[in-house]
Amino acid sequence: MNSPNFVFGSALVVISIGYLLKSLGFVTTHDAKNISKFLMHTTFPALVFSTMIKIEFSHELLWLPLICILFALLCSFVGFQIFKKEGSEYRGILTMGCSGYNLGLFAYPLIEGIWGWKGLTYAAMFDIGNSFINFILTYGMGNYFSAQAKKGNMWKHVFKRIMSLFPFQAMVIGLLVNLLEVPLPLFLTSIVETIAQGNKPLVLLLMGIYFSVRLPKKSFIKVFQVLGIRYLLGLSIGLMLYYSLPFDAHFRNMMLICIILPVGMTLITYSDELNFDTAIAGALVNFSMLISFALMWILVAVFQMATS
Repeated sequence: MNSPNFVFGSALVVISIGYLLKSLGFVTTHDAKNISKFLMHTTFPALVFSTMIKIEFSHELLWLPLICILFALLCSFVGFQIFKKEGSEYRGILTMGCSGYNLGLFAYPLIEGIWGWKGLTYAAMFDIGNSFINFILTYGMGNYFSAQAKKGNMWKHVFKRIMSLFPFQAMVIGLLVNLLEVPLPLFLTSIVETIAQGNKPLVLLLMGIYFSVRLPKKSFIKVFQVLGIRYLLGLSIGLMLYYSLPFDAHFRNMMLICIILPVGMTLITYSDELNFDTAIAGALVNFSMLISFALMWILVAVFQMATS
């Protein structure tokens, strides 16, 4: 385990480099989309696969995807009720923003830096539940509220989207290899792990390139209502579970960290596809990354998680 101040401090420097490169015009948001596509087809699936084949399953690990799903359902329901007086598509993007997390393009590098492979194991299990939320619940809600969505073909479209995702495929294959105890050649696992090592610097640079704090004034209050739902519920329920669950410190640490992670990047993709307000989607993603980064640093320091 590394010093949390060193991990967060070095991550902040790399993120700042990405932001500086964008500010100076060396890279653009369009370039970031290409980098993100490259990452989602190479380093991130490799990291997911490498993590899945190393998981030592226990009954407590199964609680993590369940907690993720139940908490996201709660946040979605609260958002659904709070924004019920808004217009259909405006209500759609705000309600979608209440659910789903960004692990692959935010949390994995920080968790790996502090807790190593053991921390990634817990994060990967949480991400199994998050996959259900991001690709089924959030996308389903978007189609429900969107005027242009093809609702008759929605579930068929959702299924095709999930099956075509490299990270999801890597997760399923890794789980099968682990559960069936399929022996893999050392040469193959070495190549996969080498590719996986490139995920951390790419993700941190990408966070800086994507980061922006621009937001239309009329949307400012609504954006922070969504963030208030996520973080107030996340901290209150997360702390309640932290002190009540009968599991070891590693489990409780990862559960508390994961439940306050930022809005998933898929929100921007979905809002663009369904003709929602992409400025609001971008603001939710960016402001939540800033808040989650600060909260993670504070929680690790307060609870001395790195030494647990």
